[in-house]
Amino acid sequence: MVINGRDALKFKITVPPAQEPVTLDDVKTALGIELTDTIYDDQISPWIPAAREWCEGYQNRAYITQTIELAKDYWPYRDEIRLPRPPLQSVTAMAYMDSTGTATTASASTYFVDNFSEPGFLVAYSAWPAGALRPANGVIVEYVAGYGDDPVDVPSLIRQAITVLCMHWFNNGFCEPPDAVKSMLDLNRIIPI
Repeated sequence: MVINGRDALKFKITVPPAQEPVTLDDVKTALGIELTDTIYDDQISPWIPAAREWCEGYQNRAYITQTIELAKDYWPYRDEIRLPRPPLQSVTAMAYMDSTGTATTASASTYFVDNFSEPGFLVAYSAWPAGALRPANGVIVEYVAGYGDDPVDVPSLIRQAITVLCMHWFNNGFCEPPDAVKSMLDLNRIIPI
């Protein structure tokens, strides 16, 4: 996802979540559909990941554990790299490419991982390496984000918002999410800078 041009916010999910925060049975139960009734399964099933993706995008968060790559065109001025889509679990690697395209993996001893803040940060202990970077995507940070591997790790209000959004789409067609969903998600929404 790229927002506002070149170095504003460029990231991609390289390893998606292994499962969804809500199940087909969760949505069917909320809709009052018998779990043994499979007539609507093919209709509802694709809405679950779509609803999760919409909610993650709205909140600017990761729900179930996933791996993300962030690209920066140049080193930040304040010696910290903000990592979108909290909560941050861990940083897997940070690499930078010089102007000739030669990659160097930064030693974890050169930066501190702040996974207490939301969003998390990488903070240089002294300064980031000197020298020119390649013209685009000179710094790549790979990290793991999300509340955990299991649906119960995701806050219940988020799971409820995903379920309500699926119910809304079932009853109204694939349309704009209702204010109720946005209200549930607004409580812990991260506003991009």
